[in-house]
Amino acid sequence: MTTGNLYGYGAVDGEMTEETPLLPNSVKGRVRAKLWTDALAAHEAGRIRTAEVRGSDYLGAGAVSAFSVMVLPKVIKGGRGLAPADLDAPHSWTYVGDVAKTLVAVAADPSAWGRPWHVPTPAPVSVRALATRAAELAGAPQARVARMPAIALRLAGLFRPDAREMLETQYQWQRPFIVDSTAATVAFGIKPARTDDALREMIVA
Repeated sequence: MTTGNLYGYGAVDGEMTEETPLLPNSVKGRVRAKLWTDALAAHEAGRIRTAEVRGSDYLGAGAVSAFSVMVLPKVIKGGRGLAPADLDAPHSWTYVGDVAKTLVAVAADPSAWGRPWHVPTPAPVSVRALATRAAELAGAPQARVARMPAIALRLAGLFRPDAREMLETQYQWQRPFIVDSTAATVAFGIKPARTDDALREMIVA
């Protein structure tokens, strides 16, 4: 059983489903795609039994993402968040608790093995809208978020490994990035957590 992500799909126009081809355009994506194709080949050959559970960028206690590192800590204290993203592009966010629920459900159902599953994920929310809601829930002043210039991220990448990694996946943040999780929602009856609840966990953490 593997906890995966959406890197392997590469840049996609439209919603990503489990049927979306793996066409990675980054080193991270190629690694993820190969891990899954190798595991699936071993599964089909009868050597192992496997499935992969894929989520989008995480929300919830302990979640680490561009939002949780660069935006949330600032806006809940009345400061200005900075994100290397199209601030108004719809973006899917997956609650970490729903990842755990989906892993348990898939592991317990042999008929679910041998394929990927998308973690049940609520409707997409832009970075700006997410920051605005986080500030409201925290009782902070109106959220202020600015777009980090591309050159600033490239310069940071010269010195910081995390910035270099973020450069690789910029395609996810400069356009709509939306996951369709209908299959797992229907198969396992898992309803995604409310985005407000995930944000509250992060605010009090």
